[in-house]
Amino acid sequence: MGLFGNSGNEFQVGDKVRVKYRNQEGYIIDKNGSLYMVSINNGQIVESYSASDLEKCW
Repeated sequence: MGLFGNSGNEFQVGDKVRVKYRNQEGYIIDKNGSLYMVSINNGQIVESYSASDLEKCW
């Protein structure tokens, strides 16, 4: 496991992420298969994205 590795999962529930093509930030609230459910705007928008659509925010 590398410095930022977590057993092959790119993200975990609770991670702050940015949706690349929307340039909006939110939090991962669930994972269903290969899709991550992201809450944006304090829950006003909840959508599912693949890991390639997301990047971690620090």
